[in-house]
This record gives sequence, C-alpha cells and structure tokens, in this order.
Amino acid sequence: PIPLSITDGKTLFPERTPGRFKATVKGANLRFEDLEEIEVSPSPCGGADVMFGKIAVEPAMPASFTMPREPLVDELHQWRARDWPGKAHTIEDVRAALENELAGHAPAYPDDWSHYGGWKEMTFRASGFFRTEHDGRRWWLVDPEGHAFWSIGVDCVRTETSANVAGIETVFSPPLPSAAHAPHLWSTRGNARLFSAMEHNLERALGSEWKRKWLELTKRRLRRYRVNTIANWSDRALHGCCGVPYVFTMASFPKTTPAIFRDFPDVYSEEYERNSNAFAGQLAAIRDDRNVIGYFMTNEPQWAFVGGFDIGAQLLMADAPFASLAVFIEDLKRKYATIDALNRVWGSTFASFDELRRKHDPRTFPGCKDDTTAFTRKAVERYVRVPAAACRAADPNHLNLGLRWAWIHSEYQLAGADVLDAFSINCYQLKPDPAQIASLVAKTGRPVMIGEFHIGCLDRGLPSGGIRNTRTMAGSVSAYRYYIENAAAIPGLIGAHYFQWNDQHVMGRFDGENMQIGLHDITCRPYGEWQAICRAVHPSLYHIANGDRQPFADEPACVPQGTLVW
Repeated sequence: PIPLSITDGKTLFPERTPGRFKATVKGANLRFEDLEEIEVSPSPCGGADVMFGKIAVEPAMPASFTMPREPLVDELHQWRARDWPGKAHTIEDVRAALENELAGHAPAYPDDWSHYGGWKEMTFRASGFFRTEHDGRRWWLVDPEGHAFWSIGVDCVRTETSANVAGIETVFSPPLPSAAHAPHLWSTRGNARLFSAMEHNLERALGSEWKRKWLELTKRRLRRYRVNTIANWSDRALHGCCGVPYVFTMASFPKTTPAIFRDFPDVYSEEYERNSNAFAGQLAAIRDDRNVIGYFMTNEPQWAFVGGFDIGAQLLMADAPFASLAVFIEDLKRKYATIDALNRVWGSTFASFDELRRKHDPRTFPGCKDDTTAFTRKAVERYVRVPAAACRAADPNHLNLGLRWAWIHSEYQLAGADVLDAFSINCYQLKPDPAQIASLVAKTGRPVMIGEFHIGCLDRGLPSGGIRNTRTMAGSVSAYRYYIENAAAIPGLIGAHYFQWNDQHVMGRFDGENMQIGLHDITCRPYGEWQAICRAVHPSLYHIANGDRQPFADEPACVPQGTLVW
C-alpha cells in the first residue's frame, strides 16, 4: 500500500508496512489532486515478475496484511529458505566460534603504525589532537603525536542489529521471546517494533557477560583488521575501552517549528540560533578526548535528496510566516528597489512586496529562478555557519567534518564549507571519482572524507547485496580493495569509512533495509574473506597514499540491481 499523501515529498522514507522493505520518495510538491498516472516498472536486471492483486484507491491504509504460510527466519535470525558457506546451524556453533576467538592471542597494529594508527614514517607538528595538513602534494590527517594519518574506518560497530517485526511476527520460528520476558531486547522507533537479533544471539551464546566479551572481541578485531577509526553510529562504550580513534555524528541537528521543507529549518529565526547553541553543548563531554578525530554535524540532510532543491521557491509556496521569507523579501527590495522592477524580471503582477508574504506558485513566475536559487545558496550557507560557529566555540580542539552529504548535485551544497575542517560525502560508487574530489577540494579549500560506501554480495544470507554489490563474497572483498586503494591514492581524500560492521537482518531494520554488507554475519561471526582482505590491504594504504605503490586496478564486475531475484 502506498499512502498517496507522500506525493508532497515532505517524507523521504515512508514508514514500512508489513511485507515491504525500504522505500524512498525522490520528488516533491506534487498534490494528490494533480496525480494523473502511476507507473510500475520491473528491476533493470530482468527476470522479475510483477504480480498485481487488488488495485484500488482506498480512504485509509489496510488494517491487516497476509503473511507467508511458512516461517522465513530460523532460531539464529537467519534466512530459512537458503544455505550458504559458513551458515551456523545451532547456538552451540556460534558459542564455539566466539569462545575460540576469545581464547586466541590479542593482535597489535603493524610496527610502523603509531599508538593511534598513524604512520610513523611521516611526521608533522604534533598538536595533541587530530588536525589536517597539506604536505605540498596531498592532504593528510595528523594524529595527536604528529604522525600522518589516513582514516580507515567502519560504521555501525555495535551489537544493535535489529529487525522491525511490526506485523510480521509470524515469519519467525521459533517465536521471538516476548517483551514481558526479555524487555532489554525490545525497543520502538515511531511505529516500528524492533527486536535486537544479534544481542539475542550473543546473550544465548556467551551468557550474562556477553557485552564485556563482545567489547573484548571487537577491540581485538579492530586491530586484527588494521582498522584505525571507529566510524559513525558505533557503540560509545568502545570509545573508552579500546583506544582506537573515532568519529561520530552529533545528535539532534538544530530544527525549527515549523521547518521550511523536510528537515530544512527556518535558518534566519531566533529559534535556529538558540537551538544551534544548545546543539553545540553536547561537545563538552568530548572536548579533551585525544582519541576523537572529529565530528559530523549531521548525516545526509533529507531536504537535499531532491536534486537541485530550491529553498527560495519553497518559501514562496509556504503559508507560514518564516523569518527566512522576510529576509528573502528584504533582499529583493534591495536588488529591485520597486515592485514594478521585480515584476518586469519575474513576469509577475504583484502590487507590492508585501504580496510575496502570501502563498504563490513560483512556476507562474518564469523569471524568478535566478533570485530563488541565489537565496538558496545564502540560506544553505547560514544553515552551515550558525551551528558550526557554536560548535567551534564549544570545542576548539576537534575537527568539524561537515554534514555527510548523500551526494553532490548542486553548487549550493558547498556554501559555508570554509568554516569546516573537512568536507564530507557518502560515496556509493565503484570507486571515488578523482576529478570530483579534486573539484570539491578546489572549491571548498578543504580535504574530503568519505563517510559511507559498501559493496555487498548475493551468495550469503540475505537477498540484497546493498547499493553496490557483486554476485559472490570473493567479488565483494575484491571490490572493497579496488575502492579503498583507489581512495587512498586521491590526494584530496583523508579517509573512507565502510558501511557497515555487521550484516543487517534478513527481515529488515527499522525502515526495511536488509543488506549483506557486513564484515560479520547476524551471529557475530566474521567472514574469513573480509578478515583476510583487511589484513592484507590496510597496511599498504599509507604507501599508496604517499605514492610509493599503485592502487589495485581490476575493476569489479558488479550486478545492476541490489536485490536477488529468488
């Protein structure tokens, strides 16, 4: 079922309904009354069937959904219908593997790595905290001891690997333990009912001390895999116990009520300034932590998922008294002086500038585009500058790594970058584009950090291989090598973080995303192929970054669609 109200685009990710996985809304500002046609197209890889049942427009969403007759998930939270190399069959299998790993020796970083994971063979001025440096040829991070540092990170290093089970409880066999008997394994997020599947497996395999043992396992794995950065959305308990540098995304980027569109706030309001100052207060807790590389102010702003989104035009369509609209009107007054002058350019018939405070359709003003897009850049610049200034005042020691844009589609996304220490993007390509990175560095004056990328596979325990994927695990890790080595070779890049540490649940997380993208399966056991590639590749990245070695050149053979046709 598709709620037709989503045509306005105010929601990026619709709430999941039983039987559906992740969905995304890409457009905006289409009224249901203007809807003329709905088109359904199959995936580009071919071989898929599209089956239609009831097709109708109803006044409300369904109250119940039909589930499969046979269970889909086994007692270890794995896909029942399929087998694959290394699939666990009992909780005893899991226990033996994890206890055996804990009984082994504790690994260390390579001899030429510093305590922080920096490169001892290249040194700069030590400041006591992480900073950036351009050596005349390329950008580097510099660790607190003064060693060159290239950030090799993994996101979501944590045990929370949940499934949204709302409305699909019958697909689990045996049934999940109830919230009354195991309240610590249950949580909610909006209308999602989340069950923590990996924690359920760890608790049964390792007993009451499972969290302490997991922390020790993870500390060892980070060093064994030669990972020098605990990246976004990871367990904060790791920050204090394993000594590995980390980055994080700050919570609750400042909002206003109402917002202009999705999560874009009224950036010229007093509320935005107040909330920015309060937002920066969370940095006090880490201000003196030398293991902090830096922080992202937010992740993938949802308003920016609409390519070329025009905030000025959105303000003209608004029916709220936004402070930003008042600033826009004042800008227009200064530029045009008279409303007649504006009308001549816009092709409008306003009697006064005050009429701009009323709701209008900017599509009826063919000449307004230059002004609305100019204000968009100005608004985005304030969107960045106000919280960045508050963060700098609260924490002058750590790097502001930016906003982790989902992708760059407009020049205005670079506005305000001069107040950042690095410009961050998430980059789901086969490898980063050197020309794009060079352009970003030239336009912002800042090095670039990649906050997310992945290359999953289709021959393990999930039906989706991710945004980028190969058919086999061997192909997946080879593709990882291709990406990370070519990233290290780009002079403007200071790090790249893989998404993510563990596979997702076969029945999908809170929004239905269910990808085989982890270094570990749902039982917390590592994939041997991932262990081997990390140990082999990561120590060479400093030499590649320094130009001593060439990156891996074999481009991976990826499949065009991220979901297995089963």
